[in-house]
Amino acid sequence: MCLAFLSTRSGDIREDSRRSAKAEVRGTDRRRGYMMARCVRGRLALFGLLLLAAWTRFTAPDWDGGIAAHPDERYLLGVAVDVPLGANVCLRAPDFPYGHLPVLLVQLLGRCAPGQDPLYAARLVSALAGVAAVIVAFGLGRELASTRGGMLAAAVLALSPFLIQQAHYYTADTFGMVLVSAATLAAMRRRWPVAGAMMGLAVACKVSLAIAGIPMLLTAALAGRRDPRPGERMVASFLRGHLARLLLGAGASFLFASPWSLVTPVSCWRGPLIQSLMASGRFEMPYTMQFVGTVPYLYPLAQMALWGLGVPAALLGVWGLARWLRAGHGLRCTTAPAWAFTVVYLLTMGGLSVKFPRYMLPLYPVWSAWAAYGVTSVPVSWRSGRTILGGVMVASVGAIGLAQVGVYARPHPWILASESIYAKAETGAAIVNEAWDHPLPVPLPGLYGDRFVQLVAPIYDTETPEKNLRLRDLQARAGVLVVSSRRGYGALARRDERFAPTLQWYAEVLAERRVEVFTRCPRLGPVAISDDPLSDAHLGMGATLAEICGTRWAVRLPRLDESFRVYDAPLTLLLWPRR
Repeated sequence: MCLAFLSTRSGDIREDSRRSAKAEVRGTDRRRGYMMARCVRGRLALFGLLLLAAWTRFTAPDWDGGIAAHPDERYLLGVAVDVPLGANVCLRAPDFPYGHLPVLLVQLLGRCAPGQDPLYAARLVSALAGVAAVIVAFGLGRELASTRGGMLAAAVLALSPFLIQQAHYYTADTFGMVLVSAATLAAMRRRWPVAGAMMGLAVACKVSLAIAGIPMLLTAALAGRRDPRPGERMVASFLRGHLARLLLGAGASFLFASPWSLVTPVSCWRGPLIQSLMASGRFEMPYTMQFVGTVPYLYPLAQMALWGLGVPAALLGVWGLARWLRAGHGLRCTTAPAWAFTVVYLLTMGGLSVKFPRYMLPLYPVWSAWAAYGVTSVPVSWRSGRTILGGVMVASVGAIGLAQVGVYARPHPWILASESIYAKAETGAAIVNEAWDHPLPVPLPGLYGDRFVQLVAPIYDTETPEKNLRLRDLQARAGVLVVSSRRGYGALARRDERFAPTLQWYAEVLAERRVEVFTRCPRLGPVAISDDPLSDAHLGMGATLAEICGTRWAVRLPRLDESFRVYDAPLTLLLWPRR
């Protein structure tokens, strides 16, 4: 009986073992299937975000009707067309302020289509770079906050109104942002040659991006040190391993893209040096007067919140970065390049006297990653809070991002205003434009401004009786007085005590002349989302913001930096004599 019992018992044990093994296999298969399904859903979601980013960026490459309304874009393309491929840009274009990689790309485009205007093709390349930025943001977010964080970072960047706008311009800023962010991501993954190559190309776009190389060099050097022997020299430790590969990659790529910077350094570095002096406030230009009285660090972060990433994403980025730094992660951790770059770049560029929003553009991908980390770092017990925070962040930036896309649904205001001038102004009439702003009318098919007398109002000149008499004379002679954008009165209003007579002249001409308004405000259906530059400058013409924008309702924002509006959505005024 005992033998029979033992035999039966051992059979039961073997059967239980087989059942347990089968159950474990089934559980493993289910987990594997769940993970595969989750991976497929994640890839589909990322692909959807890339399609969304492509739609927002490739929409309306002819947003200005081909007049090249952005001055930096117009200058960069002009240099690329005038300078032959392989020639020294620094000698052909003295004081050229940018790197040579954007010029090289346009020159190569010109070889593909000889004799054609490269404007639209260049803008499409810029839009493609804007889509690439979303991919890099996903990688940064995944490194900091898992795949879910990567998706949040990619969604925020795909819908960022400022990045949507910048992708419609062919400037050095979008390319520099993508390359320096890719270098940071590669450094986080310890791919030092790739990080160096990306960093070298970034500096070949904008020399100021060399600042991003400082934390990268430090983290590479520290990552390459493994228990140095007592007495070992720091220089010898720094120059081996990761740092050497980083420097080699950076040097090779920079030499490839910008060889003339090393061959003729005096000519090539003069332009960037002048730009750095201007940015640091060593001298003032009319287009930098708008930053008078702005607070370092707070102003660029506020502009990032208002029309860059949205208020929730901007605040969550601060929260995420603060939590990460509070955790005490050192320079040897894999995420060191991200937080070191963020801190060094923000401290350096955010404190400048001149605070163009595009100067902060390299921070946008990593800032969206910090915002995603801020969402995912909410305690697990508040899981519903994570969902709510992420939804609010994406919805807020999505609202202003889609409103930015709505800008391109109407023709450019300078084209509409020019059509009005050609139709209403008599041949030989005096057209008065402001100094330092885009002169109207712009050339249109079969129509040119040489049929009019073009005069310039010296609004930025020092206040003297002669200037006041000149403005009054122009006011009396003008067949139409053109205010192309907010650039003039918006900047002068920052120094209202210094330019009080000119601001009074603006108020008088707005009151005594018939005003014709042309603009295209960011909008969502019947709701415009914009600031009110005339009210901000304490000027008015008796119209609400909704009436100016041509919508039923309007949400008024605090004062925005002029860069967000003067190129693709200017408020253009034609001041006609009253009959």
